[in-house]
Amino acid sequence: MIKFFRRIRQNLISEGKMGKYLKYAIGEIVLVVVGILIALQINNWNERRKAKIVENNFFEDVIQDMEKDLDRLEYYELFHTKRAEYLDTLLTYLRNPQKTMGIDKFQQYVEPLYYSATPTSYSTSFESAKASGTFKDMEAKNLIKELSQYYIDFAQIESDFASITRYVEDKFEPIMYNFPEGKMNQNTGNLVINEENTQAFYKKIASIKDNRDMTIDYKLILRTPRMENYLIGDMGRTSNVIGRIKARQEKLKTLMQKIEQRDQTF
Repeated sequence: MIKFFRRIRQNLISEGKMGKYLKYAIGEIVLVVVGILIALQINNWNERRKAKIVENNFFEDVIQDMEKDLDRLEYYELFHTKRAEYLDTLLTYLRNPQKTMGIDKFQQYVEPLYYSATPTSYSTSFESAKASGTFKDMEAKNLIKELSQYYIDFAQIESDFASITRYVEDKFEPIMYNFPEGKMNQNTGNLVINEENTQAFYKKIASIKDNRDMTIDYKLILRTPRMENYLIGDMGRTSNVIGRIKARQEKLKTLMQKIEQRDQTF
């Protein structure tokens, strides 16, 4: 092919057809440039195709993490919704002296308050891609920013959960120090929501017979200003957590929808 073009140039020069030679030379240059541009375009398309494959695989992994996140948030919502119900029940009995719940029911409703939920966020795929520098070659920059903010906002959930845990340790447990566990039985943990099997623990406690002669008046603990203050404080914190969880659920669903609707073509 090169010899063919060289022969044409030589013929034009030898025949003194400089005008045609110049036109031909320009045409040849244009042809070479076009060839280079086509080669670059093909190379760029191939690079974009590779980057798009990486991007699609990344978002597939992120969706899997988000599905785990969604299940986790549903558990958190159930846990704290039930907690709010127990606090409401205790406060109702506290403010209505004519109503008697009995020591066993009291034990059942205070027992779940000792437990807290452990905040967990499934961000492995995002953090791995971030650490490897994968984001720089992705086209969905705005979506990456939204994902980044979503994971950053998890710190708020952690802070709210920690606030409840500290409040239980600082306020609730000191109140309950005066309430012996002698009345605990295998039904005590029926209202407890926890990821671990707690029933085995309560059955074990119930199997150890208590032969002490104890008179326990739960009302001395329930109907005190300290308990009322605690219940109201815990209700406020729990309500705040539920609101935070619901907002995160909505944000997560919106992000999942955007990911599924994004352009996946090469």
